Amino acid sequence: MSTERTRQPSNAGAGQTSGLLRFALAILPRTSAGRKLAAGAVADSVGSGMFLAASALYFVTVVGIPATQVGGVLSVASIIGLVSPVPLGRLADRVGPTRVYVILLAARGVGYAGFALVDSFWPYALLTCVLTGLDRGCSPLQQVVVGLIEGGENQARTMASIRSVRNIGLTAGFLLAGAVLAIEYRAAFVALFLGNALTFFVIAVVVERLRRGLEAPAGEAGQAGAAKKAVPPPAGDGESAREPAPAPEPVRSPFLDLRFLLFTVSNGVLSLHDSVLFLLLPLWLTTATSAPASVVSVLLAVNTVLTVLLQVYVAKFADTTARALKLIWFALLPLLLSCGVFAGAEHVSVWPAVACAVIAVALLTVGENVHSVAVWNLSYDMSPAPARARYLATFSLGVTGQQIVGPVLMTAVVLPLGTAGWALLAGVFLLAGLGLRATGGPRPTPAPEDGDHAPAPKSAGTASPADAPAPLEPPAPTDTPTPTEVTS
Repeated sequence: MSTERTRQPSNAGAGQTSGLLRFALAILPRTSAGRKLAAGAVADSVGSGMFLAASALYFVTVVGIPATQVGGVLSVASIIGLVSPVPLGRLADRVGPTRVYVILLAARGVGYAGFALVDSFWPYALLTCVLTGLDRGCSPLQQVVVGLIEGGENQARTMASIRSVRNIGLTAGFLLAGAVLAIEYRAAFVALFLGNALTFFVIAVVVERLRRGLEAPAGEAGQAGAAKKAVPPPAGDGESAREPAPAPEPVRSPFLDLRFLLFTVSNGVLSLHDSVLFLLLPLWLTTATSAPASVVSVLLAVNTVLTVLLQVYVAKFADTTARALKLIWFALLPLLLSCGVFAGAEHVSVWPAVACAVIAVALLTVGENVHSVAVWNLSYDMSPAPARARYLATFSLGVTGQQIVGPVLMTAVVLPLGTAGWALLAGVFLLAGLGLRATGGPRPTPAPEDGDHAPAPKSAGTASPADAPAPLEPPAPTDTPTPTEVTS
């Protein structure tokens, strides 16, 4: 009997380990490159969690910068972060997304390491403003990189996996920062800053290795194509053999693409669920309901756990543009229901209010995750490949605008109005969802004009230029051939 008793805990431990392993495999990308990107995202989010949790306290209590000055710098940095993605996206379209992304990662690593040397206001202000601009510029570039490396059916799952593991990494970073805050030694904070900086170099190395690994096969394919071009065409092929290839059509600025701008604005409005969760929720719970304030941490934990579980699962329903567009309805329904449950929680006693708050946050989280997966695919597919970095940088402005307008809307309108405020927010969500449905989706193919002739059918075994695989990045604007670049 003693033997059986000793085996039971072992079997239970093995079962738990097996369950964790299955969970990890379920949320990780399917491809080796995707798993490497996810590992880099974990490192990044752990470092970011440590920095976010400890940096403000360090600069106020250890360095001695007044809290009002720290807040003012963060506000100015947010304005810089609002505009920085657009010029960086334009640069990425010209130079190559991966090159720019790797350079930005390295620059962020150097900059965050520099925080360890800050001992006065102006170095802190300069580093904070520059790094906030680089941070915001990197976000849409990461989306381009994942699409170029993974592509096809894997890109939605990989991006969802990255979001899931980032939530896990941020939580781990918050916990590690708690240990540093408990120590309260300057050396511990310096180690935290250097550890955060190291994560950016780790990601840069991962991305660069993936780029080089994918560049070699592309280079071989390019050499083979050049060899074919070196063979002179047979005589008598007619005028078509000497006809030059048509020049690529210029891509207009995303700021002149009305449909894309309306899609961007609609997405920013629907993203108000972020301000509901992280700003309105704590204030609403403590001032408008009878629930205890300690429930806030439980509600945020519910959001984190559901986000980790849902992201990868929902991604399989967004594998095409049409299916991603249908997901907007499945995002809108729980968001509208959550507003009703939030409003109901204001009119019941303590424990029913707690139950309503948990249900409302669960509904809000489901809507948030379905929405994020759907618009990731839609924004990527709606961005022309030669200007994808510019378009996605413009698309990110909608979310940044929400971060500026959302706090004011939640505290000055929704919270004071009570039940009417939740009804108003539900109406805003509905209009934004309808806007996404109306403006999202594939770009219409222009109909042929009168006099145009249908293309001649291809003979068997003949490949047209449209059948050739698209380059991983747009060619550099030079007259000499350049190696194909891969972003990660």
